[in-house]
Amino acid sequence: MDSHDVVWTPDKVAANFRFWRERRGATTWLFGKHAGRWVVQRADRELHLRGKRVLDFKCGPGDLLQHQFQRGIAAQGIDSAPDAVEQTAERFRNEPLFRGVSTTSKDIVDGSLDVVIFTEGVEHLLEDEIAPTLAEIKRLLATGGAVFATAPNSEHLESTSYRCPDCGGIFHQYQHMRSLDPQSIAKLFEAAGFRTEKAVGVYFGLTPYAKIRTWLRNSGRLPKPHLIYIGRP
Repeated sequence: MDSHDVVWTPDKVAANFRFWRERRGATTWLFGKHAGRWVVQRADRELHLRGKRVLDFKCGPGDLLQHQFQRGIAAQGIDSAPDAVEQTAERFRNEPLFRGVSTTSKDIVDGSLDVVIFTEGVEHLLEDEIAPTLAEIKRLLATGGAVFATAPNSEHLESTSYRCPDCGGIFHQYQHMRSLDPQSIAKLFEAAGFRTEKAVGVYFGLTPYAKIRTWLRNSGRLPKPHLIYIGRP
């Protein structure tokens, strides 16, 4: 059987995320669950989130929202997956800081948000989704607002790609479409009209994996494992 690269489509991507939510949602696999506390802590330190109008863009089941509420930050969410939106709505139905969740941002008024948080999403976007997605984030932000995005830093995609034994399809296990570093993530957002304020490698949490990465970084072998990007419209 010949090997071939999987051609991702929106339906395949949605099915892939649904698989991970269903099979691994109760574990720390989801990024917002295992790293959300540090992400929110860093976003709050950089942008002072309390009292601002905050949106979790692609919020999934609401793990990052939970960490925001624990820090006294009001926020709302959107996610294109109806099951994730339903789960988030039920999860926070009694949370006074919860400002709602929807499957689309189209009903949000232009320039009505101070901060859009977009965690671990840029690397998943299909090529024809990049420009409209970043344009939509820019539309939502008020003058002086900011996007706070995260992504893996300098990821070696081939090392975490697999071959399906049934069809021969080769795919990245988490459906990452591109490897990003501070320069390339800034270039993507700047092409959408953002002014880069910060694009750097960071650590989110002291997991065993991060400790190993720390040792390798200190020996000069690896960059910091995560990226943050802050841009202004």
